[in-house]
Amino acid sequence: MKYLVILESPNKITKVKAYLEQAFPNHNFIVKASMGHITELAIKNQKYALGIDLETMTPVYNLLETKKDTVKQLHELSKKVDKVILATDPDREGEAIAWHLQEQLNCKNKAVRLIFNEITEKAVKEAFAKQSAINYSLVNAQQARQMIDRIMGFKLSGLLQKAVNLKSAGRVQSVALKLVVERELERKEHNKLEYWTIKQEYQNGNDIELFLNKAKQEIVKEKVINSKTLADQILNELSNKLVVKEIMIENFSKNRYTPFTTSSILQYASVMLNFPSERTTSLLQHLFETGYITYPRTDSVRINDDFVLDTYEYIENNYGKEYVGSYKPKKLGENAQDAHEAIRPTNISLTVEQAKREIGNHSEFMLYELIYNNTLFALMANEVGKKYRVLFENNGYICKMDYKKYTFTSYYDLQEIALNSFDYQFEIGQILNLTTEWLAEQNFTKPNARYTEPNLIKKLEIEGVGRPSTYATVMKTLINREYIKFEKKSIVPTDNGIKAYTILQKYFANIINEKYTSEMEDILDHIADNKINKTEYLKLFYKNFILDYSNATNVIFKDSIKCSKCQIGYIIQRKSYKGNLFKACNNYPDCKNIVS
Repeated sequence: MKYLVILESPNKITKVKAYLEQAFPNHNFIVKASMGHITELAIKNQKYALGIDLETMTPVYNLLETKKDTVKQLHELSKKVDKVILATDPDREGEAIAWHLQEQLNCKNKAVRLIFNEITEKAVKEAFAKQSAINYSLVNAQQARQMIDRIMGFKLSGLLQKAVNLKSAGRVQSVALKLVVERELERKEHNKLEYWTIKQEYQNGNDIELFLNKAKQEIVKEKVINSKTLADQILNELSNKLVVKEIMIENFSKNRYTPFTTSSILQYASVMLNFPSERTTSLLQHLFETGYITYPRTDSVRINDDFVLDTYEYIENNYGKEYVGSYKPKKLGENAQDAHEAIRPTNISLTVEQAKREIGNHSEFMLYELIYNNTLFALMANEVGKKYRVLFENNGYICKMDYKKYTFTSYYDLQEIALNSFDYQFEIGQILNLTTEWLAEQNFTKPNARYTEPNLIKKLEIEGVGRPSTYATVMKTLINREYIKFEKKSIVPTDNGIKAYTILQKYFANIINEKYTSEMEDILDHIADNKINKTEYLKLFYKNFILDYSNATNVIFKDSIKCSKCQIGYIIQRKSYKGNLFKACNNYPDCKNIVS
């Protein structure tokens, strides 16, 4: 048989074609790429201004001008084959692209869907054996998200532009902006409080600290030393002779490594490699397309059984049986999905040393190294040891010291990490004669730190705002719109960002918030699962949204003069690109009426 295989990216073509030809030598494969989406919601459509039929909640599409030649070529090829294999990415966007290709090529009678999570011979071969039809529920979910984003984005952006000459708003980006601005407002309102700590060094950098307890509750109210006077009083009562009163021991056995999700790799790459999320997203996609890692858009920490077994064998052969782990995927968060497994190397035998010779781009290699090591360590045995807390008595006060003793360090043996492991031999009743002085240190409470990019991404994930695959775009948009800026690595809202936040929260607080946005993600998931009717939900959403929008418009422009030229817009003060102020219609560019 003769097949036309359509991928999204040309980077996949060589390997996918080779794997198919090796696995099925009796078939003929033509492998091409759509180069991503081939359509867009129609813009500047006289009948459907948003690219949406708002009565039926039906999207109206245009073929992208830049894809007309591609689609024409694919259409001609589709006529000459027995089957058209739509092998776009394994997510909602990929499903929608597959559907658009099927429609534009008019090949429904010969089209099949192919889904693989990694570009390896085994994965491609297995996917070919499990050909399916397009999942229209996933397409509906993608369309619902796209239409909601278009309605909110265009309407709210237009209102901001007309009201205060700002550039954009959006379902997810405006909630991210809300988090940044509210953190800044919290910092400005923070009331700095004084407190003191009292401690002294024991051995090897370990500190013995004053442990405020009920014995001195009448002196140390609420367990806080809030003045130098009180700190000095306590210092005068403390001696350098401690008696061991209690030893608490807790066994631990844990693995601090978890397979990467999209969100966690964005955070780690920012902290460890200083990569912004947009760069990491691009590098991940290329590593996937060239066959080095699994699909990089995922909420799951699950790893498939075959890879786990291969890795166990690799660990045993290279490090010893005692290093082999017992992998149990951690429970997914409330807002997470499990459509794809975690981000991992496609081949554990492709070591970091070998990959360095193969991967030409150094940034891609560093990211691969991060993923490889994280996956390897996640499948290794737990670190094992004991956690100690020792309580000492000193003239009626209780002091404490915490430390760990490791008995097996597992993956730490492969890394140049100095572990603090101690083996003190304390006994109940033992008296310690300390040789250093107690030190009292003045401190002040600090406001919550500003978000960094990884911290903001983590917060968005925890709150269920958007999907991890959108976070890089959200950050890029906020920066490009000059709503946020970076001071060193901290995110600071600009005056424009605060202005946009203020208006959106004044009139649209019921939809521009974490809870509503998270619930909408759940609804999109339910549409994808065919549990909610897309059209009915969109009609209800639009009815409620447009009511809020109309009310906000009436309030914002109640004292403004209606434009005499278009009878739609209002005369507002605007600023030219040179910074000059003038009055003009806010219905620009449809109306170019300038009053002064």
